[in-house]
Amino acid sequence: MLRTEYFYLFVIQGPSFLKEKLKLKECPLNIKVVDDIKPYKRRKVGILNGAHTAMVPVAYLAGLNTVGESMADQDIVEFVGNMLDNEIIPMLSMDKNELTEFRNSVMQRFENPYIKHYLLSISLNSLTKFTTRLLPQLISYANEKNQAPKNLSFSLASIILLLSRKKKQ
Repeated sequence: MLRTEYFYLFVIQGPSFLKEKLKLKECPLNIKVVDDIKPYKRRKVGILNGAHTAMVPVAYLAGLNTVGESMADQDIVEFVGNMLDNEIIPMLSMDKNELTEFRNSVMQRFENPYIKHYLLSISLNSLTKFTTRLLPQLISYANEKNQAPKNLSFSLASIILLLSRKKKQ
């Protein structure tokens, strides 16, 4: 039996005439030609990579071992969903419906029972990942709302706790 991930997206930065030149209307593929690729990168890094980065220390410290187990835990699902909806997506500069659609596809992707993605594997370089993937949204949120984002702050504290535990072992 063969299983694959259904999610894919190919974004090309370039002039709009490329759509015609590449005959993209004839291809039923998820390919976009855009003026600026940066919002798509920020979306991917903030939502997909950011959700992983934020979820891992919280789920692992809660006694879970894989992304699949984490997505079966209602508290973890709620934590990730609230973080994405209230702290990440509002800080990204793209169409909110498109961001929400991407968020939903990411959550569905995390639920894939055929992928056994270990939290400890994802936790490698956690602090660096947090700095590049989530710190920009944490800072933007704090500046805009004049308070720290609850879920991102909790995730950062969990990373620090997880790293201090790893060191003691």
